[in-house]
Amino acid sequence: MKWLAALSVVVVALLVLIWLQMREPAIAAAADAKPAPAPVAVQQQADQSFKEAVAKVEQAKVEQAATGKISTSSDEFQVKFDDVLPQAATRNAAKCYTGGLNRVHRNQKVKLSFRNHIKDGVVSITDVKVVGEETTIDNKEMVDCFVREVAKTTWTDPELPDWDQPDELIIRPERGMKKFTKENMEYEGSGPDFTVRAPGT
Repeated sequence: MKWLAALSVVVVALLVLIWLQMREPAIAAAADAKPAPAPVAVQQQADQSFKEAVAKVEQAKVEQAATGKISTSSDEFQVKFDDVLPQAATRNAAKCYTGGLNRVHRNQKVKLSFRNHIKDGVVSITDVKVVGEETTIDNKEMVDCFVREVAKTTWTDPELPDWDQPDELIIRPERGMKKFTKENMEYEGSGPDFTVRAPGT
């Protein structure tokens, strides 16, 4: 009878062990699970973000009405300055790239750091420097020319506010800059005409 009692104890112990092992994943999952945000809280956060965006737009309108200048946080500033600067600087730098024997690999690049300024509507660039560790073009004459021409970048827009900030520009002669080169700008090809025509014409 003793062995039966011992066997019973062993069986019970095994059952308890199996039960505990089955519970462990569920307990761990419950501990790891993060409570989902309440729908009301999510809606309130979205409403707050929307209100802040509207307030930002309204503030920009007030500033423009008061000063005659667009706000640096407005979409207009993005269009009139942030989008224009890299294209204008790249177009100037394109004067330095003649291709031919000086042609570089399509992935080679020059990275420049500088400060851009807007004062009384006049945009200018100063302190142009080569970021050496990220520049892969080793033609010093070409790189020096890029620096000089980028530093000449300027235009005037009376709606732009006074502004000063650091900036960077990556020049890839065989990629983004190629469309601005003299070779491409003056090219008159005799290839296919891709002009869009109305159906039936």
